[in-house]
Amino acid sequence: MSRNGSGVRRLVAPVLARAPAVALATTGLTYLLLLLGLFTAASGSGATCNQTYPGCAGQLSPVGLTPPQFVEWFHRLVAMTIGFVILGNGVVQWRAYTRTRTSRAAVLALLLLPLQVILGGTTVTFAGLVPGGYTMVVQASHFFAALAIFTALVASTAWAYEREWGRRLASEAGVRSALGVASVALVGHSLLARDLLVTFGAFVQTGYYAFQFVGFAAVLAAVLWARDAETGNSSTGLRLRRAHHAALGCLFLLVVEMVLLVGIVPITQPVETLSWVVAAAATAAALVGRVTLSDASGRSYAQSPSER
Repeated sequence: MSRNGSGVRRLVAPVLARAPAVALATTGLTYLLLLLGLFTAASGSGATCNQTYPGCAGQLSPVGLTPPQFVEWFHRLVAMTIGFVILGNGVVQWRAYTRTRTSRAAVLALLLLPLQVILGGTTVTFAGLVPGGYTMVVQASHFFAALAIFTALVASTAWAYEREWGRRLASEAGVRSALGVASVALVGHSLLARDLLVTFGAFVQTGYYAFQFVGFAAVLAAVLWARDAETGNSSTGLRLRRAHHAALGCLFLLVVEMVLLVGIVPITQPVETLSWVVAAAATAAALVGRVTLSDASGRSYAQSPSER
């Protein structure tokens, strides 16, 4: 038994040593799954499996499916696979960072997964397994459950890397870099707004959300790192607090924009215009936070924070 136990520990140790990379990979795969799900919905493929779930059109094999049915079938396959990845990530983070905010966030993503599976099944069954399942309320719930999982994974990843590189991330330089990434992503996001410059087809819509989720993740990381890096009433601390507040405002505006366009309210021309204004304001908030730290020297001002 002891030899077997030692062998298992030797196999597990390298994985635990790379826990931040595991968290990052899991978050990246979940990001791609989000985009695949959005493309599936935008292209109308999600409603093509004849009210059956988890199979498609009454079968588990993709043979004989139409192109839209194959898209939905592939989405379900990828979702199942990444579900197991999220499970594995939860175990790795819990073992590597037991009873810390890093591991709790990873486990929270795992605990939300069954809810997301149920909502996903409900969304695509119409009057099959769940009568009235294909409604805007269910679709919106499905979207925000996915966003909650993604948010928890981003937070876990940001904290995992902060544990390893604390003095490089929980600093003006780290926050400034995160807000720089967010600013670029949100400019792209704003330019792809619904029917602003290009027709809002399935591919454009997927690109729109691709930029938005990158911006969202970068701003969330900036919020978390700025909070840990604040250093009293010094000039550095004041700059970080201003950047923190700007990032929080940006995060709030991005969520408001998502609420406007997810289908909870009818998407009329005024709503589309308002959503673009909100997106532009979120972009401006990220830029303000970035500019606030533009004169920073890049030195680290924070000690490596202890886990909360």
